Amino acid sequence: MHRSIKHNRLSHAYLFSGPKGAGKKKMAKHLTEAIFCLRQDGDSCGECKNCRLIEEGNHLDVHWVQPERNIIRKEQIKDLQKKFSYRAAESNHKVYIMEEADKMNQEATNALLKFLEEPPAGVVAILLTSNIHGLLPTILSRCQIISFNAPSPEAITKQLEQEGVRPGLARAAAQIAHDLEEARTLCQTESFAQMRSLVIQLSEDIMERGTYALVTIHDKLLKQEKDPDKIDLFLDLLLLWFRDLLLFLLGQESQITNNDQMEPIQKQALRISQRRLVEGMGTILVTKNRLTHYANLQLSLEDMVLRLQEG
Repeated sequence: MHRSIKHNRLSHAYLFSGPKGAGKKKMAKHLTEAIFCLRQDGDSCGECKNCRLIEEGNHLDVHWVQPERNIIRKEQIKDLQKKFSYRAAESNHKVYIMEEADKMNQEATNALLKFLEEPPAGVVAILLTSNIHGLLPTILSRCQIISFNAPSPEAITKQLEQEGVRPGLARAAAQIAHDLEEARTLCQTESFAQMRSLVIQLSEDIMERGTYALVTIHDKLLKQEKDPDKIDLFLDLLLLWFRDLLLFLLGQESQITNNDQMEPIQKQALRISQRRLVEGMGTILVTKNRLTHYANLQLSLEDMVLRLQEG
């Protein structure tokens, strides 16, 4: 795209498609800065007046469109068209960036389609979506589609650590979450670290304290938490912990997620067999599946704990 900008061969419409956290919004802002950058070398310098205004969200020729109450409406597109009927204030270009473009209702889609069919000179559209199938083929056919891949767990971990998240929590969140945004949200909740500590304690109780593990699951989880998403998070962390124990026994310590907890991992792993860990992971997965079908929460978790002990 840098070459297209430098030689003034920009497309009138781009569609950035990919999962949340893949960098679509960041790239949209970077492309917009490159279009308006005063250095005019096909890239953004990040330092000139225009780049700074775009970074701050104050450039008069750059407009962001976002869903209102989870919907992008016709009135928003009409307002955009009205703004674009005026002469550009800062340059020969105008850019609009539409987040979650798949959230347009039918009227908004029809209005945008007409806008894309007859784009005013110098106008560039950048549509962002995590659900490309939610857009009509007529919209897709008028855009240059650029696909973004989800960041790897390693990339998510690195980003979270740069933001000050403790390495152990960052790695666990990166393995469980679907994208950077979800992983960041997890790490920002106090309950995430508490859940991981509870998982370590429960695993210890299952292996060394017999039926006392039922007391742990009841007093530390069931009494405190009824949110299905939090229970699912607990089970994900427990599954991850059992996986780490198995990796330790297999001599694959470099792949362990909770490697800031190597002392309890080593202690627990030496008290359990590989077969029992594999069966235990299956038991946890069965429990997760049961709860998605609205099984009794207390009975399901108690049954899980007893099965993990019996293994």
